[in-house]
Amino acid sequence: MPRIPVFLMTCLALLPLAAAAGDSERGRDLAWQYRCMTCHGVEGRSNDPRYPRIAGQKPAYIIERLAYFQAEIEPFNEMNGHARPLTEDMKRDLAAYFSEQRL
Repeated sequence: MPRIPVFLMTCLALLPLAAAAGDSERGRDLAWQYRCMTCHGVEGRSNDPRYPRIAGQKPAYIIERLAYFQAEIEPFNEMNGHARPLTEDMKRDLAAYFSEQRL
């Protein structure tokens, strides 16, 4: 089976697990530690059209995107390296933080 459909099916199967609540305060600390704000803007509201606004996104979506980058489906995407060291708990925490931010 091709790599992308297998990955997408895996993500869909894991979405209920991804809905587990993260710690938004820890997520804020991680966002600063991993310099998410450099590209995505303070509180996830980027003013640069090259980088998506992640404020207010659903936690499951943020977690899914981070897993996508960890899988390196787009080999030269700069997010791959940023997402690579994140644990499942870290992804949930970041998702909790950014999902609570207003657009």
